Amino acid sequence: MADNDRVGTRVAKGRRIRGLTQAALARRMHVSTSLVSQVERGAAPASPAFVVAASRALGVPVGELWNQPSDAFGTERQHVAELETAVMEGPDAVVIDAPVPDLDELSAGLDRVAVLQRRSRYQQSSQVLPELIRSLHRAAERASLGWASERAYERLTFAYSCALYCLHRLGSPVTGHAAERGVAAAQNAGDPLLAAFAEANRAVPLLYRGSYAVAQRVVARAGTSVEAEPREAPMFAVRGAMHLQSAIIAARAGQSGAADSHLTEARDLARWVPDLGPDADYYDTGFSATNVEFHAVAASVELGDGTKAVARGANLEVPNTVMRSRRGHHHIDMAAAWLLHGDRDRAFDQLNSARQVTPQQTRYHPQVREIVGTIAETDKRRTDSLTAFARWLGMDSL
Repeated sequence: MADNDRVGTRVAKGRRIRGLTQAALARRMHVSTSLVSQVERGAAPASPAFVVAASRALGVPVGELWNQPSDAFGTERQHVAELETAVMEGPDAVVIDAPVPDLDELSAGLDRVAVLQRRSRYQQSSQVLPELIRSLHRAAERASLGWASERAYERLTFAYSCALYCLHRLGSPVTGHAAERGVAAAQNAGDPLLAAFAEANRAVPLLYRGSYAVAQRVVARAGTSVEAEPREAPMFAVRGAMHLQSAIIAARAGQSGAADSHLTEARDLARWVPDLGPDADYYDTGFSATNVEFHAVAASVELGDGTKAVARGANLEVPNTVMRSRRGHHHIDMAAAWLLHGDRDRAFDQLNSARQVTPQQTRYHPQVREIVGTIAETDKRRTDSLTAFARWLGMDSL
């Protein structure tokens, strides 16, 4: 595989520029010299936790080590700049004398965006989100106080949530701004569960940047804020989704006991949440018993325990009622699990499954590129299928 396709190459380059040996970098990162060596030469994939540690040790942005946004995104990022602009404009884009948009029409458009994103079609959602956000700001600004205003702000909060995840998947640095806009909108929506959901979303960019302790505090505070809400399915779904967030944060921070505790709490809550199908759930959390087990696999992968991840996920059924983006991400996690477990063929099979379910998410997920690169470096049986997959990812020839 060409050098510019690997995180390890970028880490090695940064290390040499700074005059550091592998051992010196390892000490700064609090990892073993062996792991640094393996990642640099492509014998092991760079995990998100490794990338964050290297980012801090070298003083470079996380996105630079992941090479995000990559030129390989191509035309699928063509609407990202406009979405970033709409997020940064926020309420200041409102034109006072412009016509008041019909909130029912905007709401229907936003529901269509949600379906697109659940199916990992971020190119299409990024195309329509900018105008939706601007129009929803106008509708909220002009709505009469009371129910109409709260509904407009509820829809605006959800639009910013869609923007956050769309920008996150497509490698944008503006995800934190989208999260803050969502929190501000939710304060006027009159829904404590929605406000808590928006607050917990702030943990997404924090986790990406490795601010684990702060991310955990953000999610914990959001969970505490709804403890007095009616003990019904919507509250259980929101609380359960927060426990899943916390499980992944804890796992990435190397806290296996805390991760398992959050997973146990989430399993208990999932018993009280009905499965509403792939295009309908509570607050777009996607929370379900199956999703809890998906996160159990992901947590083990984050902790580097391939054996446990495989044991948790090898016989797990993946029903079609789970939203596509979650199913696709689970296949990516299972590919990482099998690679950690030492079975490269099964890892590649899982990548192909992910491609079938959510091609765009799979093509631009940085871990997929790391997995393919590691398979290529450690298995000299470079099959035509692996070469074709790498070419589809936009990677240089193996």
